[in-house]
Amino acid sequence: MHRQTSRRPDLARNQVTARLQSLLGRSVPEAGRGRPGPIDPLLKLAIVCALAGLIAVPLHYGLSPFLVEFDELVGLPVLRTVLLTSGALLLGHAALTLFFSLLYRPTPAPRQDLPRCTVIVPAYNEGPMVGVALGSILVGDYPRDRLEILAIDDGSTDDTWTHIQRIAREHPDVVRAIRMPKNGGKREALRAGFSAATGEVVVSVDSDSRLDPDALRQIVAPIMADARVAAVAGKVLVLNRYSGLITRLLAIRFFLAFDLGRAAQSRFGAVLCCPGALTAYRRSAVMAVLDRWATQTFLGEPCTIGEDRALTTWLLRTGHRAVYQSTAIVHTLVPTHYAGLTRMYLRWERGNLREGLTLLPVLLTRWRREDRWWPTIDILLELGQVPLACVAVVLLVTHLLAAPLDILRVVATISVFALVQSLYTLRSERSTDFLYGVGYAFFAFLCLQWIYPWSLVTVRNGRWLTR
Repeated sequence: MHRQTSRRPDLARNQVTARLQSLLGRSVPEAGRGRPGPIDPLLKLAIVCALAGLIAVPLHYGLSPFLVEFDELVGLPVLRTVLLTSGALLLGHAALTLFFSLLYRPTPAPRQDLPRCTVIVPAYNEGPMVGVALGSILVGDYPRDRLEILAIDDGSTDDTWTHIQRIAREHPDVVRAIRMPKNGGKREALRAGFSAATGEVVVSVDSDSRLDPDALRQIVAPIMADARVAAVAGKVLVLNRYSGLITRLLAIRFFLAFDLGRAAQSRFGAVLCCPGALTAYRRSAVMAVLDRWATQTFLGEPCTIGEDRALTTWLLRTGHRAVYQSTAIVHTLVPTHYAGLTRMYLRWERGNLREGLTLLPVLLTRWRREDRWWPTIDILLELGQVPLACVAVVLLVTHLLAAPLDILRVVATISVFALVQSLYTLRSERSTDFLYGVGYAFFAFLCLQWIYPWSLVTVRNGRWLTR
């Protein structure tokens, strides 16, 4: 097992922070766990009390309205069969995901003979945070003579270019500043970076993120160890973890969605989305699909969002493997307010829908020689859950209008499943923060149910939304 807290003690992390602050000449966001506030014990106590109270309801009245009153809820036999079968498949998939994730182990990082590595940092109106991203790469432990950093300003209208220029002037042997003539989108900026890169391994890092010191050394390891691997997803944690309630909830959600899911997918070399926050690519594999990826369209519209998922799809469909490296850690900023969070989720879900539909016909072919069954199931369930979510929302609203108090039983059932799933986080971090996974389940059920249906209706919308 690999535990983040034991591998990176506070002293070492503080030393890196001090080096980064010295490099930038100012304070920087603290990476890692950060510092919980006095509100955290109260929030966790509230979650425990709510969970205990909710569990008492189904124990007294029955497990769930879907089980107790299912005939009334779903009158059509065919629809009832579809929902029950789909529910069983989703539960089975969740159990297998947990099983395979527990079998996952990261690839050991080499200490020598490292490949030449180009790091691309595209930025748009990022301001001083781009300096933090670049600085975290510079103070890392990757050999300087094997490192190239391409800092790309994608037509920013703020002082992003000023921060990039300063870092480039101070480190001309490593950092190259590139300014796009106008804002063309992240995909175009990455395309310019891949074309200009000289490294055999190219790493993409988001400009609102901060790498751990050994992240680059860790993330190149699977590419060096297996010639079939073309993409390696890093482990994404929340940088502003204790900035508010939403960031606390997202910290656990990120861990469950990204660490657990990608660990299982990695067993089959089929991580479906290697994140823009931190991914390593075999440059030769990317160059073979670069133009097709950069000019991709969907339903007649240019694809301007979900560029990380799209590039992963292109590499998978051409027979390469995409894996996960849990020891390559990046901390990224997440939205602190509901509006920003929903815009982020809408952008992600639209991209996921588009790429799932794109990959669907490929699944019917011999698109790879081995390990086809798990990504096939992943894609089918990912696409299937969208219409199922729409049906479930309609059925649930219809039922709750007739029996409003049953919402307590529904939330209780969801919370129990969330609690069991959240315990997975203890594998990497011994902390009571896993309780925020239950809090996220409450929040998602009450406030985010509309994301799936609206993403489906607006799947052609390619606006970035957070810019």
